[in-house]
Amino acid sequence: DNYEYIKVPGARGTSFGLAAGWLCTVANNTGEMNLLHPFSQIKIQLPSRKDLLSFHGLDYLERPREGKRWHCIDKAILSANPSLTSDYALLVHYYAGGSCLAFWRPGDLNWTEIDVVTYGGVCNMIFCKGQFYSVSYGGEVWVYDIAGRSIAQPSVQTRLLAELEDDMFKLPSVQFYLVELSGALLLVTRYAIRSIGEDPNGAFKSFKFKICELDITKGKFKEEDIKTLGDSSIFLGRNGASCVDSSKFSGIKPNRIYFTDDWLEFGRIEEGGAGRDMGAYNIEDGKIESFYPELSISLICPPTWVMPSL
Repeated sequence: DNYEYIKVPGARGTSFGLAAGWLCTVANNTGEMNLLHPFSQIKIQLPSRKDLLSFHGLDYLERPREGKRWHCIDKAILSANPSLTSDYALLVHYYAGGSCLAFWRPGDLNWTEIDVVTYGGVCNMIFCKGQFYSVSYGGEVWVYDIAGRSIAQPSVQTRLLAELEDDMFKLPSVQFYLVELSGALLLVTRYAIRSIGEDPNGAFKSFKFKICELDITKGKFKEEDIKTLGDSSIFLGRNGASCVDSSKFSGIKPNRIYFTDDWLEFGRIEEGGAGRDMGAYNIEDGKIESFYPELSISLICPPTWVMPSL
């Protein structure tokens, strides 16, 4: 297989893939944050990570106490493409002594904090049908209705939409992802085991995925699992999940779940790091085709999917 390195000026530090090819970048030394389109080099300055942590009385360079998470930006999502409109919002999830959320709109001078009351902390997020959604590690799905730019004062309304049954958590380790397909909001569950016997680093290894649909109107999950995506495929990883039509891209197989390593908080402390749990899951037969099983380009930062605009 062939791959090539592409230098992206301005993307040093930590980067998160967003919509339509945009990245959210965080400078590790200063905490400066930007929206960056890596190919056009358009940059939009955001309030800093220091401003986020100030909500919690923390210093952005402060090292965490033993057993605590780093004060870091974990995920970021957009409501619209900044190349096409200035009426959008950016939602970020970060750690500052716990699981935290905040949003920013063009013209806002600072971040607006959102109270997080989810059980287990935020696992993943999505923007769908005019609203932001999050799913927690405890299986709760929350809705965030953020006011548009027509309302000068930033505000948000939150509510619990649905939650999974408790027996889900008697199974092996799981990660949850929200993804939109043909107007429907889907929940993808990723199952993994820690391969201590096979891998001296004790890294997690995905072995199964399940897909179910969330009825937004009724606020509950449909009973039947989804068995096929047709010509569509799902891409998921540290930066969330996206769905694409495989017929529009060469090399993408239909009815697959393409995944990258999403166990960073576990693998980063192990010798050898993280980043190896990558592959393509065939929804029809349940088989997994691994990508670069012996190669990890970055042992600290797992690969990130960057979706082009069509």
